Amino acid sequence: MDTNKIPYDVISHVGNISEKNNYTKEVNLISWSGREAVYDIRGFRVGKDGFKYPLKGISMEKADLIALRDLLINADLGV
Repeated sequence: MDTNKIPYDVISHVGNISEKNNYTKEVNLISWSGREAVYDIRGFRVGKDGFKYPLKGISMEKADLIALRDLLINADLGV
């Protein structure tokens, strides 16, 4: 599915995970197509027109985001 054609509204920008050239990987609270807002981890590309275009990502409800946070806190990531 081409996310460039799906209307979305960033309700709250949680933060950027990374930035490189014209790309960012972000965590946001987003409403897709006017639906209830969900937490979203997704890449965005800034076009030559200055607009941000969503790339592939994952959307989840708050409970899933909390579960992911807890999983990462307890994970042995070798760092």
